[in-house]
Amino acid sequence: MKPTVQLLPSHNICYQLWDQCIRDQANGLIYATTTYLDAICTQWYGIVVNDYEAVMPLPVRKKWGVRYAYTPAFIQQLGLVGDSRSVSVETILLLVRSTVSYADIHFNFLNRDLLGTVRVTARTNLVIPLERPTEEIRNHYRSDLKENIRKAEKLSLVYGHGSVQEAVTHYREQYGSRMQQVQAADYQRFQLLGESLQQKEQCLVRSVRDQEGELLAIALLLKDNRRIYNLMNTTLPGGRNKEANHWLIDRIIQEFSGQPLLLDMEGSELPGVKNFYESFGAVAQPYFHYHDNRLPWPLRLLKR
Repeated sequence: MKPTVQLLPSHNICYQLWDQCIRDQANGLIYATTTYLDAICTQWYGIVVNDYEAVMPLPVRKKWGVRYAYTPAFIQQLGLVGDSRSVSVETILLLVRSTVSYADIHFNFLNRDLLGTVRVTARTNLVIPLERPTEEIRNHYRSDLKENIRKAEKLSLVYGHGSVQEAVTHYREQYGSRMQQVQAADYQRFQLLGESLQQKEQCLVRSVRDQEGELLAIALLLKDNRRIYNLMNTTLPGGRNKEANHWLIDRIIQEFSGQPLLLDMEGSELPGVKNFYESFGAVAQPYFHYHDNRLPWPLRLLKR
């Protein structure tokens, strides 16, 4: 029987059924929950297949009178969540194209087969399975990483917790200039989301300080029933020559090892960042970038 596929504005979506789909499916990532989407997106639609057996968020904005689909700040990948065999990519893209003239979408790691007939670009994501004991995970560390951790251990560093505001503020101060597209409002929305999720034990902040209490590195992590997401990982100037971030990630792995979780490093196309996460034995789990530009000329030239 032909599936029923609808494109609904968020206020017409049954949040309970949507979030149940996200929880139940292997590719149901935290970014696709209604809590996350409502907090980060100014407006979003949802593609719903049958009775929420598969769903796909579609964040949208409007500029120069033209509505477009985009990937918001602090959302790595969305795409179709659920059984991709129940709907074709042609049906999905027809709905997208009927709503927007421009689309810049990241489909998730299990959408490869769905996108078989569509031109997409694979993007880097790296994950570490945590269900193994700590020492077994460490066996996959590169030798230079092990040496850097040994150096850090001699400094009597202190592993502890931190605040969401502290993590967001330092991340923005250290890396904000590299991400001009991320606006002040994006950081504010994410901080409010993080503080809300922290109350539900779904946002964790871990830090490394020296014996005098100086902050050397800090990580903001999100958590659901399958993954820990490394959303913001910051090394401060004082921590760079102390290998503080190497030690921090190792301590996070130690804290959560033996649990049925993936540590989602969030990946990077930057060679240095990618190399750093790969040194922990992280394995590739690519997601897929889809781009469609049907804007009228000359707007088409401004959004390539």
